[in-house]
Amino acid sequence: MSKILSGMLLAGLLATASQADLLRVEMGGGAWSNEISGPIQYKNLAQYNADNLGYSTETKPYLWLNVKHPIPILPNLRLEYADVSFSGNSTQPFEYDGRRFDAFTYSETTMTQIDTILYYNLLDRTAWITLDVGLDVKYMDASFKANGEATLIVGGPTFYQSVDESEKLVLPLLYTRLRVDLPLDIGIEGSAKYLKYKDSKMSDLSIKADYTLVDVLPFDVGLEVGYRFENINLNQDDFDSIDVDVDLDIKGVFAGAVVKF
Repeated sequence: MSKILSGMLLAGLLATASQADLLRVEMGGGAWSNEISGPIQYKNLAQYNADNLGYSTETKPYLWLNVKHPIPILPNLRLEYADVSFSGNSTQPFEYDGRRFDAFTYSETTMTQIDTILYYNLLDRTAWITLDVGLDVKYMDASFKANGEATLIVGGPTFYQSVDESEKLVLPLLYTRLRVDLPLDIGIEGSAKYLKYKDSKMSDLSIKADYTLVDVLPFDVGLEVGYRFENINLNQDDFDSIDVDVDLDIKGVFAGAVVKF
């Protein structure tokens, strides 16, 4: 995460220093408190539910960087990073990769996401309204790890079994963002990302409010709070790089700080 944060900060600082009168740079970061639910099925074997893995609400960091330039023909750039990961002890037995794991099995699920968004600004604070549309290239680095034990026969020896699967996926999603700047340095905005491909689909929705605390040149500092909801519905038959069917919901509130140059 430190490398990603350093890269975002460096990009913002270089852009501001070299073309402060041409570019508009905004960046933010904070914590997303989310939970996960929904079915998972590995290679058409027995299905289990993420609700039964014993995962509680996790609070993990998020970052974003938005760069808007004055050249109409070229798209603007927005980068987003979210550390999505869960761990816990299962409340029920489950099966993965042909292996049966008993209740109280410890597992970890991660779905780190990096979004590279190229967008055009259709409205730029026109009557207090900003409207962006574009394409989001979402990179997902997902993994599932579990460690359990089972007994071959009653009174027999105990053997330990585990699974460690990781998959990477790149998905193109349509992107739109609507923002309304209100009096008293308050902003309300919502964004939506969506993909429909064969039997798979994905949506990533968020809404937030922000408030500018410090409004002094050359930058503003504020706070943001909002809610984000993701639905990841992927069919393994649609992609060569994955071996699972999932229909997962990841949702929760987030809060952080914003700096605008």
